[in-house]
Amino acid sequence: MAEEIQNKVDVRGKQPPEPNIILKDALESADIGALIQVIGDKMASRSVQRFVRMRGHETVSVEEGADSFTLVVKKVAGTGDLPLDCILIKD
Repeated sequence: MAEEIQNKVDVRGKQPPEPNIILKDALESADIGALIQVIGDKMASRSVQRFVRMRGHETVSVEEGADSFTLVVKKVAGTGDLPLDCILIKD
């Protein structure tokens, strides 16, 4: 049986670093092992994916469209909090 998405986070129209901050809040309130779906504008895709890696969570899937992306993140145990100034990840 496939795991179900626990939370959906829509960050479309948000300018960096706001998508990362919104995802950070969603991850903090999620249970370990929870799946969170992130839907956002293409311009935030790389930053959000790097944020997930830096925080030690697992990227389950990524779908890139012409103007948007959908990312599924699995919350991993033992990931520490980073200061907010680490959330903006520039290319």
